[in-house]
Parts: sequence; C-alpha cells; structure tokens
Amino acid sequence: MEKSDIDKARGIELEAVLEGFGAIRDPADPKRNWKTHAGRVTVTDEKFYNHDADKGGGGAIDLAMHLGGFGFRDAVAWLGGTHGREAAVQTYQAEARHQATRILDSTPKPKLEIPEPDPKKLARVMNYLTNTRGIPEQIVNTAIDKGRLWADKFGNAVFALRTLDGKMSGAELRGTYSKPFHGIRGDRGLYFTGKAASKLAVFVESSIEAMSYQALNPEALVIGTAGSTRDILQGAAKHLEGQGYKIVDGFNADKAGDRLGDRLKEAVSQEVERQRPTAGKDWNIELKAQQRAAAKENTPGKLEAEPER
Repeated sequence: MEKSDIDKARGIELEAVLEGFGAIRDPADPKRNWKTHAGRVTVTDEKFYNHDADKGGGGAIDLAMHLGGFGFRDAVAWLGGTHGREAAVQTYQAEARHQATRILDSTPKPKLEIPEPDPKKLARVMNYLTNTRGIPEQIVNTAIDKGRLWADKFGNAVFALRTLDGKMSGAELRGTYSKPFHGIRGDRGLYFTGKAASKLAVFVESSIEAMSYQALNPEALVIGTAGSTRDILQGAAKHLEGQGYKIVDGFNADKAGDRLGDRLKEAVSQEVERQRPTAGKDWNIELKAQQRAAAKENTPGKLEAEPER
C-alpha cells in the first residue's frame, strides 16, 4: 500500500476534529493536551481522554460524538459537513476496519452448538429419511435409539459425530425441506453405523450415504466423513487398520471422491479396496435405483436391513 493510501485510510485526525469544535492547545502541554468546551482532552495516537468528564474513546467519530453530544449518524454527518464527504467516508471505513481487527484479534470464533432434540419434529425427519431418501425404517429407528440421529427445532436431521473413543464431538445437519441444507455444528468428527464386529470398515462421505451403504451392505462398519478433517479421516483409518479392519474406499463417484480415496490410501499400509456406486455419484442414489429395480420385479420396494450386532 502506498503512503498516500495509508494516510487516507487513517481518516480524519483527532486534532482536526478538536479544532473543528473550537478547541485550543493547552500551553502547558501543547503537543497532546487541548482545552475544549467539554474539558481538558489528551490525545494519544488515535485515542483521546477527557480528564474533566473522566471519559475517553478512540477515533474521529467517537470524538465528534463526545464533543458534540451527537449520536453516531449525526457525528458522521458533522464530520462530512466540516471536513468533507470523502474524508468522512475514509474515517468511517478506517474506524470500522480498526474495530473489526481488534475484535478478530481478541475474540475466538464461537462454536455453533450441537442442536438440542425436538421430539415434535422427529416424524418429519423419519419421513424424509425413509420416504424421500429410501433408507429402511429399521436402520433409521436404530440410529434414533442409539442416539446417532434426532431432529432439531427447525426440522433438520441431526447426525451425531463422534471421536474414535465414542464421545460425541459434533453434529452433521441435513435439511428436510425442498431447499437443501447441509452444515456442521460443534467440533469435527465421524458418523459410525453398521456392524463393528464385521472387521470391514467402509469410508463414505455423508451420514445419509453411510446409512444408504449400510442398507445395501449390512455386513460392514460404515463411517461417514462429511464432518471430518484430513487428520481425523486418516487417523481413523490408521486406528481401524491397527484393530485388524479391512479398509474400503467407498467415496463418491466423482473427482472429490477420488481425492478422499487418495487420502485414505496414504494413511494405511494395506491395499485399499475401492468401491463406487454405479447408478449415480453417491450411495443414496444407488440405494434408490436398486429399490426401483426391485419394485419392477414385484419384490419389496425397500431393502430389509439386518439388525446390528
């Protein structure tokens, strides 16, 4: 940034604001102290302090509000009328940047809390998963009973994300209305479903895809990774390999899925089997395609799920 741009970004100097209100420099300390109608004011860089009023602040807008008894809007208008429109705009922008920077430097990013269950919305979530997504009712009911799935107050499906030791760390949200919504709340983690005793660990993307894969392949532990990070994904793969699991890459049939598969392979020493849906890019599309094919043959329209063990 050029020096002229930096000077502009600083906005209106506090000394200019003081002069605009008729203040004069204090002969006892003309560099920093001013005599004003509101009391003796000391200026230090971009901050000021009124000793008589025992009040201070920072920036030209704040000083104009103090000396003029203005609200924010009137203070900006006074600066524009006294020092020019462009100078007032630059001051506004500079002070907004300063305040935002101060907040970002001192305030950690707040976590979006895991939504509380709302039993009144559970029927909507169950209907969405079983009818719209085609997931067998037994799989949905098991997920609810085991605390893996619930509804929030907005009618979103909430899938519990967990650490490898089983502690809940966050949640993956999926909207159930016509406009799709997907989000993560709390910390990152993984969605687990299926049979841990199988010693077959299949990594897929979303929690809905994990449940869909489970419907198609009930003899597997299925791990949804949409709420994870690279480190969590690879850490889980290494841990499960150490526990004697065969690791399967079941990510989506697209470039993003291939990249996730490459990360999985990097994490383990065994040869990773790659499985991809054939009817579309993900396992939910595959599940519904197989259900339609079964319906045409006059077999049950939804695959029956085996109980988990």
